[in-house]
Amino acid sequence: MGFFNLYKPREYDYRYIYYDPEKEKRQEREKQMSNEKDTGEYRPFIKRGTFREMADKNRSARVEQMRKSNIRLIAIVAALVLIAYLLLR
Repeated sequence: MGFFNLYKPREYDYRYIYYDPEKEKRQEREKQMSNEKDTGEYRPFIKRGTFREMADKNRSARVEQMRKSNIRLIAIVAALVLIAYLLLR
């Protein structure tokens, strides 16, 4: 019991009961995103005319999908008519 010895309380060591891996992954992603923002400079990826080009591209894809869908529908209807004809004959 020295003169300059002061009382130090015992530190509380809290152990977590629940572990949330999703929260840990989210925090890691947020940390990576903040690091990317700090180091990289802003580069816009939308350029003039991009929306029109995408609309044209989507239009042609939509027309192609409709065409394929119509062909499938005709094939299914033909198969059903053939099956009905064979069953009723």
